[in-house]
Amino acid sequence: MYLSILSLADTIDPDQHYQALTFTLDELLTELRIDHAPTLESMIDSSQIWRRKPGQERWELPALDISTGKEYRLFDLLEKLGLIGPVAPLTKQYDYALLLGATAPGMKSRLDYLADWWRQGVRFKRLIFLVGQRPLTPGADYLDILITKSEKKKLDPLPFTETEAAIMLHQLVSMPEAMRALPVEFIDTPRNWKSGLWHRPNTRDTIRHWLKTVPLPGTALVISDQPHGLYQKEVVKQELPGFTIDLAAGPANPATTVPIYLDALALWLHNLKPFIFPSEPSKTTITPGRH
Repeated sequence: MYLSILSLADTIDPDQHYQALTFTLDELLTELRIDHAPTLESMIDSSQIWRRKPGQERWELPALDISTGKEYRLFDLLEKLGLIGPVAPLTKQYDYALLLGATAPGMKSRLDYLADWWRQGVRFKRLIFLVGQRPLTPGADYLDILITKSEKKKLDPLPFTETEAAIMLHQLVSMPEAMRALPVEFIDTPRNWKSGLWHRPNTRDTIRHWLKTVPLPGTALVISDQPHGLYQKEVVKQELPGFTIDLAAGPANPATTVPIYLDALALWLHNLKPFIFPSEPSKTTITPGRH
C-alpha cells in the first residue's frame, strides 16, 4: 500500500509533493493517450479535457470506452492521487464542521460519516451546511428512496432544492442527540445566471455566501466524500485564509465511474494551479523513462 499524494502533502516538503504529483499525472495522461509536455503546468492544462461542460452535472458525464485492464491501472493511479480512499480527521476538536452540498444521497452519506466520527470522539461547536438553490433532480437525488412513507407525510410538500433537502436530512438522519442539539446553519446560496444558463452554486460560491455572515475565524473540518475531497479542501483553504482547515472524507462509492474521477481530478488541479504557478513558468519536469 503506497502513500497517497494527499498523505504526502502533509508529510513532505512542497517540492517533493509536486514531484510525486508530476510523476503520477504523467502516468495517468500517458495511459489515456493525452498529449502533454513533461512539466506539471502542462499536465494540469492537459487534464482540463476531463472537465464537465458548463451546466453539465457529474452524473451526466458519458462513459469512457476503455478495457478492464486499463481501468484497473487507472484506479491504481487514482488511489495513489488520493481520490478513492477515506480521509479521517487529524484531531478531535473543531470550531466548525462544514458539510458541503451534493445530491441528496451524497449529503446523507456525508452526514452519516460525520455522525460516525462524532461517535468516535470528534467534536465541533457548529454545523454549517454549505448548500444552495439547485433544483433537485429526480434521477440523481432519489428522495423517494431516502425517506419512508410515514416520513413523507411529515414532509408535505417534499423538498424542492438542495438546501431544503439538507434541512430534511438533518431532521431525519440518525445521529447522537448531542450532535443534533448543536447550532446549525443552512447557507442557502443562490444560483448564477451566466451565458444564458442558470448555474448552480459551486463550493467556492457557498463559502463566499457564508462569509457574508461574518463567521469568526477558527478550526474547520470540511465534510466531503471521494473523489471530491482534494478539490473541496483546496477551495475552502483559499477562501478562508484566517482559518485552520482539515478534511474528513468518506470513501468513494464503488459505482463511481472513471469520468467522474477524472472530472474531480481536473477540477482540483484547475484550482491548485494558480497557487503553484502564480507568475513564473513551471520548472517541475520529469525525466522520460525514469518513473
